[in-house]
Amino acid sequence: MIPKFSVRIIFSDEFKKFNLDGPDGYAHYWRDLRKDPMYFSKRNFGGGSLMVWAAFCGNGTVALSFFGTRTNSQDYQQLLAQHLLPYLRRRRRANMIYQQDNASVHASNSTLAWFAANNVVLLDWPACSPDLNPVENLWSVLVRRVYANAKQYTTVNGLKRAIRAEWDGLDKSLLQSLVGSTPNRIFEVA
Repeated sequence: MIPKFSVRIIFSDEFKKFNLDGPDGYAHYWRDLRKDPMYFSKRNFGGGSLMVWAAFCGNGTVALSFFGTRTNSQDYQQLLAQHLLPYLRRRRRANMIYQQDNASVHASNSTLAWFAANNVVLLDWPACSPDLNPVENLWSVLVRRVYANAKQYTTVNGLKRAIRAEWDGLDKSLLQSLVGSTPNRIFEVA
């Protein structure tokens, strides 16, 4: 049985950076002199990147949104209007609650007014709290799948297609498991 909160809370994250040559940190490694050197990238500065916004609950995922490296409150509100509101409208009777962290674009007066005007109920999330958001775990799953076998991409569009394909292929049982683990993680830090 799925815990009731896992269906009602939509967990989100501000943005995750994806690079053409792999996740941050793949550019460097500790070289073992007994082995052949490994080369992760032949491009300066990784060759390109993109930022991804995501949200999910125990019942499924919200469509991904791709951004440049900088966003402001208006960009975030437009993203929510294009991705979150349609998801909420399709589940009108579910009384969904939206979780976000306290990034400046999330907590700005204009964004909070946007939530109120669109009747989006927010989960109270304390500032400077340990990052217990299950979307962080989902990002790690997605990163492992997108960059499996040291996969690198030649174009940002190719990377975007790969991310979207892996996101669309996420199993509902994984989502339920991640959301269902939230009470235990909260208990561990309490």
